[in-house]
Amino acid sequence: MLVKDKDILIEGEEKNTTDENIKKDKVQRPKIDKAHMTAAWGDAFDYYLRGITEKYLRFRGRATRLEFWGFMVAAAFIWVPFYFICEYAEMPLLPYYFAMATFLPSLAVTARRLHDTNKNAVWFLLPLAIFAASGFFIGLYLAIALVVAWSVFLIKILSAETDERTGFYGEPNESDEVYGDDNDRIIHKFRFLSILILLVWIAVTGAKLEDWSQQVQQRATIDNIMNQVLTQGQSANLSPEQLQKAQSQMINVLKGLSGKTISPEDIQKQIADTIKAASQNK
Repeated sequence: MLVKDKDILIEGEEKNTTDENIKKDKVQRPKIDKAHMTAAWGDAFDYYLRGITEKYLRFRGRATRLEFWGFMVAAAFIWVPFYFICEYAEMPLLPYYFAMATFLPSLAVTARRLHDTNKNAVWFLLPLAIFAASGFFIGLYLAIALVVAWSVFLIKILSAETDERTGFYGEPNESDEVYGDDNDRIIHKFRFLSILILLVWIAVTGAKLEDWSQQVQQRATIDNIMNQVLTQGQSANLSPEQLQKAQSQMINVLKGLSGKTISPEDIQKQIADTIKAASQNK
């Protein structure tokens, strides 16, 4: 009995050891070869540079997975430092002008990638534009939900392998399986980084748009108040010098009220006090 028990214990230990080794093998993921990764990054920036130059408006033809996701990840990594440099240089709108200038090449490479999966780009890109523009009619949040849902579906299509059949979109490009077993892992990494940076860009842009909207509203409110000062000052027969003093005084009042909530009645009172003070200054 003792010998059998001992054998059972030994078998149990061997089984536990085997299970632990299996778990370790499952946890450990194969790493991308450094030489392959370095070459892939070079390919990505090459795809991007060619995309915004010689292929700027090339909607025909095909683009492999490596070309598409390489273009996207390179665009993301170029835009991020450019954004912060422009912020530091106090040119916050320049990155968005750059994004608009490179929008058509991004659309073109997306169309070519869809062609490479034997899909008509119009039927996949047109609904995205319609959903984005429908916010004026169906509500902003519903439009955003539709855009997100369609984008997830579109990403799945854009990640599909090349359709090897020769058809309306021409013959397939050279295979993007150039890195052997590392190829899929490289493409997945490029895709993950592209989507992550895109989400960060959307968040930053949303915050910027809200800030710009507030600034525009504040500027409109100030202009309206200054127009009221001018109109009421002219009704009070103030001279041009007095009107200028009244407006300058009103600007100082508004600076003192910055960040505070003030009712329309209080604003009218401040305008009246400013006109009265200016009229007393000869």
